[in-house]
Amino acid sequence: MKAVKKVVVVILAAFGVIFLMLIGMALLSELGIIENSSDEPQIRIEYKPQNIGEQIDEETIPDSQYYSSPADAMKNSYPETDPEQIYRKNIDEEIARFENEDYVSIYFRSVKDKNTECFTFAKFKKKIIEGEEKYTFLTSIPTESEREAPILGTWESIIETQLALNDYKQNVNIDPEHTRFVFGDCQTEKIYNMKVEGQSPTGIIPYESFGEQWYFWYYENLESDIAGTQLEFTLE
Repeated sequence: MKAVKKVVVVILAAFGVIFLMLIGMALLSELGIIENSSDEPQIRIEYKPQNIGEQIDEETIPDSQYYSSPADAMKNSYPETDPEQIYRKNIDEEIARFENEDYVSIYFRSVKDKNTECFTFAKFKKKIIEGEEKYTFLTSIPTESEREAPILGTWESIIETQLALNDYKQNVNIDPEHTRFVFGDCQTEKIYNMKVEGQSPTGIIPYESFGEQWYFWYYENLESDIAGTQLEFTLE
């Protein structure tokens, strides 16, 4: 009889512990400390590329605005009203080039002085004129950089922002109808281990800025149809 009582006590104690655990989990879920598995899943947002800047009717560009090289086309690009910004038209160092039979996009550095540089992604259209391949400027995304400028946030948060912004930078993609071009810059060597949606970068190009090591990373065609704000990535 005593043995039966002991078994009953053990069973009641076990039920008591389980009951307290359930109450505790419910309380933590209510406070938001743990997530409730019954909650609705996150709404999926589809990738919709959008271009920054004015769209150009390429067919209306006269042959007189085509030049023998992208460097010349850049120098004769849009009129610059601010003399302080004219240096941005100089391709002082070509970091990366992407090209097909119709377009060429170049990521390059322009040097203003020992304290100021600009990194620009520019796209040009190609055309054969009198048997010679020539180029005209279409669009660009310039980013000015200052010596000893502070890095705001972790590299994880910076890359997260870059992935989101790439949805609006497809105007420099040489084949936007068929590919999703994604790119960014960072200073961490962890970039060699980065994966976005399980995919490694197509390429990583080291370069220097103000004597410090940087890395330009890119995906020529990221295979994903979800918005940049929801892309998952790892830096291991």
